[in-house]
Amino acid sequence: MANKLYRRLLPFYMKLPVFWAFIVLSVLGQLLWAAVIAQDVRINPHWSSFGYGLGIGLGFMQGKWTSRLWDQSYLQVLRRQITFWEAKGAKLLTFYTCIALGIPVFFPFLTRSLDTLAGIQSYVFGFIGAMNVALMLWVRRMPK
Repeated sequence: MANKLYRRLLPFYMKLPVFWAFIVLSVLGQLLWAAVIAQDVRINPHWSSFGYGLGIGLGFMQGKWTSRLWDQSYLQVLRRQITFWEAKGAKLLTFYTCIALGIPVFFPFLTRSLDTLAGIQSYVFGFIGAMNVALMLWVRRMPK
């Protein structure tokens, strides 16, 4: 096996059509969500925009971090030289992802505000979409 990572070595969920499907679904989900909350006069749509923007920023960071980790260590994991958990930065990336997506999941239990809940849902759509964009850009740079 060569010392270069090729697209064909990546798992199914790292293929370009899968990334496109996740990206389209997250944008479509956000558009539908924005249409739904626009119907309720009690919800301020600015929180949704803020949440979506924050999700895009943090999700893109997570995607870039994941792509760097996979770029450095995925071949070693395939060769069974190391486990993925032993890869440099894997534990910190896992912790970051759990915090970035875990806090918004548990936050609704702490608040009763519809505005905040609308922002959290938009945050999740933005995070997932931007993470997949960052990973897709990395995969596109790889040789086939």
